[in-house]
Amino acid sequence: MNSDLLQAVDSGDVGVLVLLDLSAAFDTVDHKILLERLSVSCGLYGAVLSWFVSYLQGRTQQVRFNGMESTSSEVVCGVPQGSVLGPILFTLYISDLAPLIRRHSLNPHLYADDTQAYGQCNPDETEQLQVLVSVCLVEITVWMSSNRLQLNTSKTEVMWVASSRRQHLLPHKPFQVVHSEVQPISSVRDLGIYLDSDTSMNTHITKTVGICFGTLRALRSVRHSVPRPVLKTLVSALVLSRLDYGNANLHGVSSSQLDRYQAVLHSAARLIFGARGSGPHNPIA
Repeated sequence: MNSDLLQAVDSGDVGVLVLLDLSAAFDTVDHKILLERLSVSCGLYGAVLSWFVSYLQGRTQQVRFNGMESTSSEVVCGVPQGSVLGPILFTLYISDLAPLIRRHSLNPHLYADDTQAYGQCNPDETEQLQVLVSVCLVEITVWMSSNRLQLNTSKTEVMWVASSRRQHLLPHKPFQVVHSEVQPISSVRDLGIYLDSDTSMNTHITKTVGICFGTLRALRSVRHSVPRPVLKTLVSALVLSRLDYGNANLHGVSSSQLDRYQAVLHSAARLIFGARGSGPHNPIA
């Protein structure tokens, strides 16, 4: 969650976070529009622009199945999602969204196809902010349609954010997006991190701890079949990496919540060294 939004919530304001979802985002990038944006908005020309032209154009595709082939057709849209250039080109393709969002006194946050808009207000101005967000979403929908993109309103999420003491002040009315309604929710998942409307990180900790303990139970069934170094590698790759991911977001959480992470570490150590879970707490060498 953006630090500016968290600071506003800490100072007593109410925030709103919108997570936009695009249908088949990378596959619908129009090459002609992209090249025009690279030239006009990004100022690319000459050999550099020609390089992007050669990268995007002149590609064909066909389907082969059971010994039969379809006719070859030219690829006029889409950027490879798994490539290095794919996310960069998509970010440049939707770069005009940022000033559009700012025109509505909201703040944009773009990371490839994970596009967000957020804002804050006094607790007694939530109705005006909700109208502002709805109008902004309508303009975003129109902009995306004109750029061959499609906003998926069924997966677009909106979450009000406030301190635990001000949760009762949050509205529950749905946001109007063209002909659809988006109901505010209490928790969202962004880039693998679960965010709560009260900024407590409870959902993220609960889900992470649950998955880690489930993985440890699965590894316990094979601990006698693999050498200890292999078991340590499995625990590090499947459990510790999950605890480490995004752990900077846990700054400021209660010690009781951090103890749940510590319980996972204790369980992992007992699994690796074959120690029992009950009895005196002796150091594990």
